[in-house]
Amino acid sequence: MDPKNRFSAAADDYAKYRPDYPDALVTGCAEYAQLKPDAQIVDIGCGTGISTRRFAKHGYKLTGVEPNAAMLEKAREAGQADYVQGDASHTGLPDECSDLIICAQALHWFDLDDCVGEWQRVLKPGGACAAFWNYRRDDGWQAEYEALLGEWSDEYGDVRKAVDGGQDNSAWVKNSDLCQDVQEQEFENSQVMDWDALLGRANSSSYVIHGVKDRLGFERALRELFDKHAQGGTVEFKYRTYLLLWRLAEPVG
Repeated sequence: MDPKNRFSAAADDYAKYRPDYPDALVTGCAEYAQLKPDAQIVDIGCGTGISTRRFAKHGYKLTGVEPNAAMLEKAREAGQADYVQGDASHTGLPDECSDLIICAQALHWFDLDDCVGEWQRVLKPGGACAAFWNYRRDDGWQAEYEALLGEWSDEYGDVRKAVDGGQDNSAWVKNSDLCQDVQEQEFENSQVMDWDALLGRANSSSYVIHGVKDRLGFERALRELFDKHAQGGTVEFKYRTYLLLWRLAEPVG
């Protein structure tokens, strides 16, 4: 399925149950890009605007760009930024309108060879780029959750490889002559969920929406896992938030 449409059925759960990002990540981006208080940031592939709003809360002016109409509707409902329909290679934004481009949980869906010219156009001289992912840790009880996804979803293995199996486009950034001053940072992050939130978190994933054929069986197995590990009616997901930073070479001509 076209990645632009993979999350239409998951938009509501995505908006409610996907994890946020730590404030330290925003600080890391701001220091790298030397952002001023009134800096303009473009969030490409913004989804329901989780990352957009996190940066907006720090006082920056945000514009979210999202191709999926269902996800974009959720972002606009939440507000706190401007949102436009567009994609990574055709944002529809003015020239030199951004001090920083961010991509949250999205860079692995892009063809960067097609995007680079558009990003060079949108960025102000000296502007920077940042991509980041919440990578779910697979130790403790989360190892059992990982095994459950592999058992019940026909798509999980392929999507997991695309996201964090070395094909998430970070290699393109690290090896391209068009990318300069590449830096990496990591942060701890977590998400505490009751049963409804855990089910919604699972259903926010495209490999569950499209890859799980026996939804009732999957939900029973997930409930058993929750009941086994819940403490005080909740479980905790722990994440490794990975941040990739770089600057693009100035366009020739």
